[in-house]
Amino acid sequence: MAVPKILIIDDEPALQKAMQKILKYENYDIAFANNGLEGLAHLERDKPDLIFLDLRMPGLDGFGFLEKIHIKHYDPYHVVVITGHGDDNEVQRSYELGVNFFLRKPLSLIEVRCLAKRCLEMKVNERELQEHRNSLEKLVAARTLALINQVRFQQNLIDSIPVPVYFLDNTLHYLGCNKAFAKSLGCTREDIIGKTGNEIMAKDHARIHQHQDLELLKTGETISYEVSAAYPDGKEHDLLVFKSLFSDIDGAIGGIIGTNLDITERNQAQVQAELHAAELENTNTALRVLLKQVNENKTEMESKVLDNFSRLVNPYLDLLEENLAHTPQQEYIKVIQENIKKITSSFSLNLSSSYLGLSPREIQVADLVRQGRANKEAARILNISINAVEFHRNNLRKKLGLQNKKINLRTYLLSMQ
Repeated sequence: MAVPKILIIDDEPALQKAMQKILKYENYDIAFANNGLEGLAHLERDKPDLIFLDLRMPGLDGFGFLEKIHIKHYDPYHVVVITGHGDDNEVQRSYELGVNFFLRKPLSLIEVRCLAKRCLEMKVNERELQEHRNSLEKLVAARTLALINQVRFQQNLIDSIPVPVYFLDNTLHYLGCNKAFAKSLGCTREDIIGKTGNEIMAKDHARIHQHQDLELLKTGETISYEVSAAYPDGKEHDLLVFKSLFSDIDGAIGGIIGTNLDITERNQAQVQAELHAAELENTNTALRVLLKQVNENKTEMESKVLDNFSRLVNPYLDLLEENLAHTPQQEYIKVIQENIKKITSSFSLNLSSSYLGLSPREIQVADLVRQGRANKEAARILNISINAVEFHRNNLRKKLGLQNKKINLRTYLLSMQ
């Protein structure tokens, strides 16, 4: 710890000697000045922690010194005035100029020693307090910046969501929203925050939302409902609204979060689909008779083709796609699958095949059994456990009606070719 520095500004040698005698046993670094000008030089050079100052001196006196230094509360030193002549006006003026303490001559040795110690301790405490204050300010600034960045990130995150998202407090005033919601209302986010639905949308529309919001606050259960609303483009849009509650930092209900899904095109497509379905129903009645005649000659061939694709091609394409995931070759597998779908898309969906009720994995196991592969070899090819192969073999016997029958599974599968 640095040795405390004390500057004594007084033109009386006797007082300087007395002060040195008083303070010499306290391990202080003491400097003397005979007037204010010398005191200013020492102050600039030595950076004292405590100044004892006489008011009346030749040249620059104590008041002149005080006026020069402009004492401030954060200065690294205290100033104690010592005088044998000061009246009340001088005392008042001294304090107005920032003096911390005032001593009158003749001095008490104990008082000087104790006051010096107290002043130095106070200045140490002030420095520590300032350091803590600075650290706290930095911490607050850092956390404030982190909070600002977090809020900005969250806002950017919800702004990236293409559907409208918004938040309301318990009084149904908007706390925030994303760009999509503001755009759907034809206004800015600033126009929305702090407002209620009655202030930013049509009254009948707002009334529907208010009823649902109050019910949500009452029950606490997530809700969804459909509503129609006029958008800034002048068109009526069908919205599917989802709303739920969110909690505040104390776990209490903080408000409502909602999102609006535009289902206008879906509803229009549904209407068109219903009309189209009615038309198709009439057409299908006539087509079924014609298709039955055409398909009778093709059923056996198409059944065989579908059966072979289901058993011999598709399972291995699925396995290849799984093994080649995230590789350029995966795209070739997808092209092959799409082309196969195109090839078989015209086949009748009602063709009977003993394999059509099996899962892809069961079809793979069945094909390997038909080839005469043992369980261990099949497990290695399919990259599954032997127990899994046995499990699928049992399922095959159940689905093929062989359970509790003394019929060899491979023999049965070969007979189906």
